[in-house]
Amino acid sequence: MQLTILSPTTKKELSIAWIDVQTTVGNFVIQRGHVPTLLIVAAHQPLTICLANGKQETFDTPGGILEITRTKALLLLNE
Repeated sequence: MQLTILSPTTKKELSIAWIDVQTTVGNFVIQRGHVPTLLIVAAHQPLTICLANGKQETFDTPGGILEITRTKALLLLNE
């Protein structure tokens, strides 16, 4: 699954196995083939990704929008 992270100043593209995101309505784990979804990412909450090589990374987000398709994810960050 391809993850693109966009902020006003940066763009990053990663190949991931899954993403664990905190939203304003709860926690979601997204994997390849997930139903297309549009989520509001909760500000200052941890976001965890598992890279295609199995390494996990966790970071706080300033909030934003996460668009999910069956094969891609686009994270638009507020900052």
